[in-house]
Amino acid sequence: MEPWYKLVTLRKEVREGRSFNPDEFAIQLEQVVAGTAPIDYRDPEQFFARTYFTRALREHSAMVLRRLSGKTDNAAPVLTLITQFGGGKTHTLTTLYHLARNGDAVARCSGVPELLREAGISNVPQARVAVFVGNAWDPREGQETPWIDIARQLAGEKGVAELGPTAKTTPPGTDALARLFAAANAPVLLLFDEVLNFVNRHRSMADSFHAFIDNLVRAITGVPNGVAMISLPRSQVEMTEWDQQWQEKITKVVRRVAKDLIANDEAEISEVVRRRLFDDVGSEKVRRNIARAFGDWCFDRRAQLPPEWTAVDTAATEAKAREFLQGRFASCYPFHPGTLSVFQRKWQALPQYQQTRGTLAMLAQWVSIAAQDAFRKARNEPLITLGSAPLDDPNFGVLFLDSSANRG
Repeated sequence: MEPWYKLVTLRKEVREGRSFNPDEFAIQLEQVVAGTAPIDYRDPEQFFARTYFTRALREHSAMVLRRLSGKTDNAAPVLTLITQFGGGKTHTLTTLYHLARNGDAVARCSGVPELLREAGISNVPQARVAVFVGNAWDPREGQETPWIDIARQLAGEKGVAELGPTAKTTPPGTDALARLFAAANAPVLLLFDEVLNFVNRHRSMADSFHAFIDNLVRAITGVPNGVAMISLPRSQVEMTEWDQQWQEKITKVVRRVAKDLIANDEAEISEVVRRRLFDDVGSEKVRRNIARAFGDWCFDRRAQLPPEWTAVDTAATEAKAREFLQGRFASCYPFHPGTLSVFQRKWQALPQYQQTRGTLAMLAQWVSIAAQDAFRKARNEPLITLGSAPLDDPNFGVLFLDSSANRG
């Protein structure tokens, strides 16, 4: 069997050791909107090429697209996106931003045709999109309040005028918001990220923002092709007492009509890793042969091996169980599935660990060092195993400590 490092192609930044900071795997939605984000995030085609539509991401995106298309069955008007810190919520919001802003221009991008089939629609609905990122938003002239900014994004100056002359100080009522949505003259998508950060930084505006969200939830319920998605953290370890108080207030408001969505889907981390760390993982035929050999070896020795290597449904037939193991090796290639499951289990036990971006940063360093070492020593391992982890590299330990440090 061919060694893994001779079959795969690492992404340039991984080869060069430039992907070891977890923040490099974090999307800043306001930068995507402003056109200043890295090209992998701001260019829709490149973004979708690097995006693996996990089950959760497919379901969430399909639900929003159906609603924007006017299909209101099984499509809530307000969605609360709940994740751990670093758990994929901004990636979900960015996916929806690119879909709704570009419509059918992205219909052929990677993963989108399958998404449309799941949604049961033939076209990507183009919408007017308003984005509010609480950690980036600050008042300024012409943008005195969040609702003025959102109105301008949806319908320009006409949209601001629909809010009325008191909008600089007073949140709009439901009638004004209904007029705003009508002025957009298109489906509308509102994306809210880091709202707790906003109310924490601008405490004098917290009550008016709460009233705005309350009225927004009521108003958008009557818009058959309108959706609002609000992201909220799940772990209270990350929150101050103020955050917890306002999370409860905002949650109480939106849950009158909202559907909770959980953005994390740890079970599909292997495909996310492959998309983000490798440009190519080699011949499918070779990967399948390696997966078959390892799967058969593990199945024949399943009683002697750790359960994270060989977890199968005990009710399955032998043939199905063997096929399942082969599938695990194929989906995790070039990693041994035990490599990902052991480290992921340990990382998830840390309450502040940024699961997705932290995992990617650590594996990027691991792969970069392991590939260099394998080339230098002409190693012949077909898969990346636990034994190749660069535990003697001081930078690897530093990265782990930085990723798991308290960031509350």
